Amino acid sequence: MLSPALFDELCAKHYKKRTELCHRYGIDLISLDCDGVVGSLLPTWVNNGVNIMLPIEIGVWGDQFAPAREIFGKRVMGVGGMDKTAFRKDRAAVDKELRRMERLVKLGGFIPCPDHRLMPGSKLDLVKYYADRIKEMQITYEFED
Repeated sequence: MLSPALFDELCAKHYKKRTELCHRYGIDLISLDCDGVVGSLLPTWVNNGVNIMLPIEIGVWGDQFAPAREIFGKRVMGVGGMDKTAFRKDRAAVDKELRRMERLVKLGGFIPCPDHRLMPGSKLDLVKYYADRIKEMQITYEFED
């Protein structure tokens, strides 16, 4: 385990090297699998070219996308952020999650979805219901250069 300062000291240059290579080849969207609560590591990633965080694990870790967007603006995008336990409940629980995430979707650069795999006990009809409802949202993929 590293402190955020040591992580920045040891790792930042490696992220920068790789993201600059991607940029040279016209790749502007660079994602990182960043499980858990990652707020203290975001500055290193974002300041060195990583601009998509996934998954944003709200269920287990309580992580959120909104604080990252407040700090970094459109320089950071996200994937995840859904409490996937809703798939074990009912349509009302899925609708509640969709309403909660709708504000984040309107910010742009956020794809709401469950992280990783569905949990045991998830109901297929609720997953299908979610998929149908999510298509109704206007998802945009804005980002700053």
